[in-house]
Amino acid sequence: MTAFDLIDSIFARPASRGMDANIRRLTPEQLGYLRGLIERDAESAAVRPGAPGSLVWMPKGRHKYVITEDARGGKHTLARLSSIEAGRSGRLF
Repeated sequence: MTAFDLIDSIFARPASRGMDANIRRLTPEQLGYLRGLIERDAESAAVRPGAPGSLVWMPKGRHKYVITEDARGGKHTLARLSSIEAGRSGRLF
């Protein structure tokens, strides 16, 4: 399994009530597994620190990801962000 496969499976399920459509909650196990997959990915160098407790993964392509770890062990999240630069530069279609 790749990080992209895991992310696709996470976003295949419906969003939690009251959460934005581009955000999913992660279990501690999913968080650890995802971080391990990203570390082994060819684009692992595209990881940057984000706000406290989060990291930003910016692989090539349209989507970028923000992974936030709740230090209190509760609500870990994965946010999928879309780049609008591809559309602006005419590379989308």
